[in-house]
Amino acid sequence: ERDENDDEEDEDEEFMKSYREKRISEMLMQKEKEKEEKNNNFRHEYMMHVSHEQWTKEVTEVSRSHPVLVLLTKENSKACFTLERVMEDVARTYRTSRTKFRRAEARDIIPNYPERNVPTLILYRNGDVVENIVGIEQFGGMNGVNTETVRRRVRMKSDEFLMDRGEEEAKEAEKRREKETAKNG
Repeated sequence: ERDENDDEEDEDEEFMKSYREKRISEMLMQKEKEKEEKNNNFRHEYMMHVSHEQWTKEVTEVSRSHPVLVLLTKENSKACFTLERVMEDVARTYRTSRTKFRRAEARDIIPNYPERNVPTLILYRNGDVVENIVGIEQFGGMNGVNTETVRRRVRMKSDEFLMDRGEEEAKEAEKRREKETAKNG
């Protein structure tokens, strides 16, 4: 025969089982959240998110001393997600170059920006837009886009963007030679 103690023990076991399952679930969710935050921090370490309020300072002003690439995106777009991942890789690859990398929600920067135009990569230099590259198709489409197709497409317009250190040093040396030549003669 079961007595009241057996019922209480069953209830205690059931409570403990439920508590353990809930706690394990919470711990797994916390671990997943920490992993996500770590990935987001890493992802945005090289590619700064810019709001409408930050635009002038972080894009226009920075472009007076550095080439700036801005990726305009929109949430829940597969093409934007794909190009953003590639641009993160580009930003990581060229992190030592003078080029600065920014990303922004298109609708936050340009109200009524047509959804069909995202993703858009904007090249800024000296406070001005050098070029707008509209759509993932410009980089080889969903299956063709990669770090190299982005580099080639950007460099078609201006070799100031996405230079590696060797190229930058050679360009600086050439500028110094030109100044010397102009000064001497």
